[in-house]
Amino acid sequence: MGIVRDSEHSDGAPTIEETGIRVKDIASAYEHSGYDPDEITQLYPDLSLSDVHRALAYYYDHIDDFRSASSEPASV
Repeated sequence: MGIVRDSEHSDGAPTIEETGIRVKDIASAYEHSGYDPDEITQLYPDLSLSDVHRALAYYYDHIDDFRSASSEPASV
């Protein structure tokens, strides 16, 4: 599975293909919650270990985009 963007799902956020699981959720579990990739596959049983690593690679390849998006004020 690859990383896809679909404006009709997850507000166009990058997701793992065919799962709807957002890359930023995988990255948050890894960076902020301290889960290792094996544990993330337990949190998201639809993902393989390679899916988790693919999502993390995508996140780090596009980290400036993710960080700038998270610093934007939330709309009410």
